Amino acid sequence: MGHPFTLAGQQVYYHDENHASGYFHTYDGLQLDPSRDPPRKIHVFLPRPYEESADRFPVLYLNDGNTAFWPGGLSPYSWEVPKVLGELYQQRAIPPIIVVAIHPLNRSQEYLHVLEFSAPFQKEGGGLPDYAKYVVRLKQFIDQHYRTLGDRQQTTILGSSHGGLAAFYIGCLYAQYFGNVGAISPSFWVGGVFNLSETPLIAAVKGSLQSGDQNRPRLWIDWGLKRTGGFHNFVIEQQATRWGRKMVELLQRDYGYVQGLDLFQYEDETGGHDERAWSDRLGFVLKQFYQR
Repeated sequence: MGHPFTLAGQQVYYHDENHASGYFHTYDGLQLDPSRDPPRKIHVFLPRPYEESADRFPVLYLNDGNTAFWPGGLSPYSWEVPKVLGELYQQRAIPPIIVVAIHPLNRSQEYLHVLEFSAPFQKEGGGLPDYAKYVVRLKQFIDQHYRTLGDRQQTTILGSSHGGLAAFYIGCLYAQYFGNVGAISPSFWVGGVFNLSETPLIAAVKGSLQSGDQNRPRLWIDWGLKRTGGFHNFVIEQQATRWGRKMVELLQRDYGYVQGLDLFQYEDETGGHDERAWSDRLGFVLKQFYQR
């Protein structure tokens, strides 16, 4: 897989796949705290200037790390992060950044804040509070052992679908660490009722959303309008659209968020519910948060 080495007692593999935008440190079994953290696969994608300078870099934390660089999810596509970054760097649109891509262990369990029925007589979810604490500990590890710009304004957490819900939850609950949140096609309907303001999600994070909180995050929320091509586009992305619009309205009405200032909404007219659409929108998110 590459050249192994040890960092802070953890085995890491250096591998370079000839992307102009960077190279990899991959942890096949990163274990921050053996008493509570099972081993987890983590990719750290470092920009080319990292090994050529002593500079520090902003950091993007990305849920569903198994699809960030290669196909590894339900669809045969990936986010193509190196390609997106390469295009942004060529345009000089953003500075070089570090990407920390986190593989899920049990995606629905970790990314959902409440239990939901996924199949007859089967419940999953409720593990997001523990996963959120893990991501905070991971950020502390990354800041300690890599040359990061660790302040919240330079730190983004991002995900799509259930991972977008998780990013919203983590970024709002721990806004002192994450100044930017990207919720792409998020599953805001999970655990929902007709009135979004009464959902367990809002109950968990509303303290961080108050307009007087100087540490509340900047929020990007988007969705796609494609309804053809299968169940995920017709049903799931339709729900992402409906509940995304509700969330944008709620944030402005009840919490004083202002579009174009600390809230950014985007409708993708041709976007569906898969990594192709999310890859297409990734550059927009990064330019919003890191534009030179």
